Amino acid sequence: MSLRKRYGKGQAVVMITLVMGTLIGAMALGTDVAVMYFNWVQLQKAADAAALAGATYLDGGLQFTTASAGCAGQSDYAKQAACTYAETNGLLTDSSSLTINEPGTNLPATAPTPNIQVVATKSGLPYMFGRVLGLTTYSVSAQATANASSSTGTVNQGLFPMAVQCATPCSLSSLNPGSAVQFGVKFSPTFTASGNWQWLQNSNGSNLGDSGLNAAITNGMAGSFTVGGTITSETGNKGKAGPSATAWTDRMSQCPSLSSDPCSGGNPSDIPAGDPCLVVVPAVNFNGCTGSCTLTIEGFANVYIEPSSTTTNVTACFVQTVTANTIAGGPSTPDLGSNSQPVLIQ
Repeated sequence: MSLRKRYGKGQAVVMITLVMGTLIGAMALGTDVAVMYFNWVQLQKAADAAALAGATYLDGGLQFTTASAGCAGQSDYAKQAACTYAETNGLLTDSSSLTINEPGTNLPATAPTPNIQVVATKSGLPYMFGRVLGLTTYSVSAQATANASSSTGTVNQGLFPMAVQCATPCSLSSLNPGSAVQFGVKFSPTFTASGNWQWLQNSNGSNLGDSGLNAAITNGMAGSFTVGGTITSETGNKGKAGPSATAWTDRMSQCPSLSSDPCSGGNPSDIPAGDPCLVVVPAVNFNGCTGSCTLTIEGFANVYIEPSSTTTNVTACFVQTVTANTIAGGPSTPDLGSNSQPVLIQ
């Protein structure tokens, strides 16, 4: 073998040794970076969930009743909810690890309000291979901001089979959260319509009857309803007796005892999430309606029905809060207290 060939082989071994060392080092550092990215993604998900949870309570209508011990000292329900969800997802609730701002800081001037911001940090995460370079631990940070989106445009499942009177253009300028609401001409003779407009028909226009009304009172109306769409009124007091009256009584009996009367004025702040007395209803204009009428949905309102109410004597008030199974409407959708689900804005 010639000297040149021997020299070439020796040179290749040196080159491969150097390259292999570099590749192994790059792979090792790449693994650390991948783990670091994974930890950041998990932290961001936790911050997102915490911000969305907190935004549900921004309007003050719902009471957050399951605050963890480490979060009970937060100043309001929105912060308590955000803090608790952060803790549930493995975040520490000390001031160096979790900051909750209401409203958020350093946001664009166009950012919608009200909003809540969660800033989360995880420190002391260990490097695996970076230790050979003297790297020991690192920190990752994440930030999320959510707002309570308002003006519900669509309700998917669960619409309560009653409607409130609201003349076009529909507005609650004189019916603010906490103020009384009455259902139909039977309970509010200030507008002209003949008949009993207490109940509504199915989304397909079919008469609910006692059995259908029973199910609608218990679980809400099936189907999707949208502002600008239509809904049909139903004549007769179907809920006066029979299974529908029983369904009404059963639903009202499940409403919890609140520390104060939610309809005593001002937006209530102690209604627990899932309270069956808190319902979402369509707002329509009954004026001029005679018999069973097809009515345009002007908007959606959150209404708290007093547990003592009966099908022939309904006492209720408007509530401003987030409503389940809702979608935000457009700029022309009236704000009647039913806010759609929170959305992330950052």
